[in-house]
Amino acid sequence: MYKRRYNIKYKGILNYFKRRLHYKIQLKKVIGVIIILIFILILKIMNNSISSNIIQIIDNGINYEFSIKKDGKIIIDYGKKLLMLPEKTLSVLNISNSTKYQPPIEGVIYSPFGETRYLDGRTTFNNGVDIIPNEDKEPISIEEGFVKVIEDKGTKGYFVTIEHEGMVTVYGYLVSVYIKEGEEVGKGTKIGTLGTNKDGNKYLHFEIWIEGSPVDPLNHVDFKDKL
Repeated sequence: MYKRRYNIKYKGILNYFKRRLHYKIQLKKVIGVIIILIFILILKIMNNSISSNIIQIIDNGINYEFSIKKDGKIIIDYGKKLLMLPEKTLSVLNISNSTKYQPPIEGVIYSPFGETRYLDGRTTFNNGVDIIPNEDKEPISIEEGFVKVIEDKGTKGYFVTIEHEGMVTVYGYLVSVYIKEGEEVGKGTKIGTLGTNKDGNKYLHFEIWIEGSPVDPLNHVDFKDKL
């Protein structure tokens, strides 16, 4: 009789601990599912293809017991791939995070790259930037290359085109030129002298072309001042 009461007493204790253990297991499963849902939400916002793959993995494994160690590794691996995407994109576009080039002349940018719309409805497009120099009136090559073309554009002065590895630069509004077509120039080589415009100021028109299209020099050159 006492033995029977003893068994009933300890059987109740064992059942209590089993229930507690069962709840802990279920709680871990719930936490695991919440973690997955958070990752899916983040990945869905940032990259649809990756999130779709993870959703497919979860859908295929919905009927088996979730493993934080195994499935967590899958999520981490996809996260690593996602973090590598910006680097791959930069390499495809031939863009690097290296230090920008020094400016062709120290001064203030008064006319930026791109389209300008006037009050009368007219629009113009600037293939480069126009710079008012601080003191020096002799622009320099921002990188080594060779002189491809020297054009005389009349009242706008001379325009010098230099071809570099991966890009082409143009230097305009020059009253005189120090270099010749076909000549190799080094980084920092003086190109010529700026002329005087109608308003009495001297300007440098500067362009950068990559793969046949003009790009904003501000993305490639370390200009300190601009209007």
